[in-house]
Amino acid sequence: MHELTLLYGVVDKVGEVVKDNGLDHVDAIVIEVGEATSVIPEFLQDGYEVISDDYDFLRGSELIIERITAVGRCRQCGTEFPIVANKGICPECGSFDKDIIEGMDFFIREVRVMENQ
Repeated sequence: MHELTLLYGVVDKVGEVVKDNGLDHVDAIVIEVGEATSVIPEFLQDGYEVISDDYDFLRGSELIIERITAVGRCRQCGTEFPIVANKGICPECGSFDKDIIEGMDFFIREVRVMENQ
């Protein structure tokens, strides 16, 4: 389950943000996960619920996961299309030959902190 390894990396980076900005807590972490990654969002969510209690600055926070649609460009006709929804097949010409142009990323988009708490 590489999701835990990814989560610990996220927590390390967020911990740096907390320290660098003199914060004592985080209310939410927003991450983007592309459909073309091997990351399973449900495993991230489950893992976060377990490890967030191990860090004072994360207690009571939430992990918000935004899925990014995997988009491909057909090498035969140039059509751009959602890969997963079309099972990898170009809806225009029926080719399976494509380049993935979006949806392979995994990154922290936002660290949310409510003021006056």
